[in-house]
Amino acid sequence: MEHIKTNLIIVEGLPGTGKSTTAAIIADELSKAGETVLCVDEGVRDHPADYADYDFPDFETEREKILKKWRSFVDESDKNTTYVFNCVFLQNPMCETMMRFGMDSAASQRYISEIAEIIRPLHPLIVYIDKPGVRETVDRVLDERGNDWLEAVIDYHTSQGYGKRNQLSGYEGYIKCLEERKVRELNILQALDIDCLIIRHDLKAGEFTNL
Repeated sequence: MEHIKTNLIIVEGLPGTGKSTTAAIIADELSKAGETVLCVDEGVRDHPADYADYDFPDFETEREKILKKWRSFVDESDKNTTYVFNCVFLQNPMCETMMRFGMDSAASQRYISEIAEIIRPLHPLIVYIDKPGVRETVDRVLDERGNDWLEAVIDYHTSQGYGKRNQLSGYEGYIKCLEERKVRELNILQALDIDCLIIRHDLKAGEFTNL
């Protein structure tokens, strides 16, 4: 196996791209190679680097708490362990800065750059899943996630910040939000001084050796 000198791998991408599955595959392959791995899915309580609930009253409060959480994680992390997360580097920051607070791409990039600088001692690798066709990607997971999920994400994306300012609504508005978010995320990744790998196919067990 080609060894990647990192203590932190974060899987990113839009909803329905298979972030959790990919993170689990990466963690399993590293474990098979004899590495100590801790794989933590998004939204779990006691996440070592994130919060389960994003009920912060304003962005500055959120920024301070999130950056403090990242600093604590880096300080307390086991240097003999590889941590595998998803969503916490791009998705959550972009959903909050862009979708909730209506910040522009430059402001989002400044915030994400702060996170990148904090985690730099862990030599992080960002794995971005870039599937073509945002609508088709989301359509494939609608039955699995259900109407409650769909109504919640539509409301989150269209009733505040970016969606509200651009007068977006319904499922069409949600898709437009995601399409713009993807453009911004890929641009931010290219601008940051951080190792990243963009995957444009479904990762399967055993393929991590090619990363």
